[in-house]
Amino acid sequence: MVTSSLCVNDCGFYGSPTTNNLCSKCYKDYLAKSNGCETSTKRFCLEKSSSSSCSVQSEGSIIDDTISLSITNSKASEKNDRKRCKSCNKKIGLLGFQCRCGDVFCGIHRYPEMHSCEIDFKKIGREVLIQQNPLCKADKLKHRI
Repeated sequence: MVTSSLCVNDCGFYGSPTTNNLCSKCYKDYLAKSNGCETSTKRFCLEKSSSSSCSVQSEGSIIDDTISLSITNSKASEKNDRKRCKSCNKKIGLLGFQCRCGDVFCGIHRYPEMHSCEIDFKKIGREVLIQQNPLCKADKLKHRI
């Protein structure tokens, strides 16, 4: 029979032996603090080692890495907002209309004219026709031997 014991931090909730006799909230805080300390010590070690052999190229690469991380974060936040129309911010539910420009629109703004789409459909259509219908040319010399 398993006996329950109160949390070690005296928060009033019950803890379990698998979480070091902490309740779920205190255990989550404990993990956050322990992971935060480890990452801060790793940063300190990295800063200390990079400062001893620091060069202009490494600083540039660090800046490039942070810029690329911020760009990927912004792209991720844009992908999460696919539940709303890009033009009017209306909820579209399960069935949104995706345009060739990559955005999702409601029923009103699904047409390229309604959301000022920057895709050149005429150019794309011409390229498709060129690929599907090769040019047929006759021989210039009618009588070959």
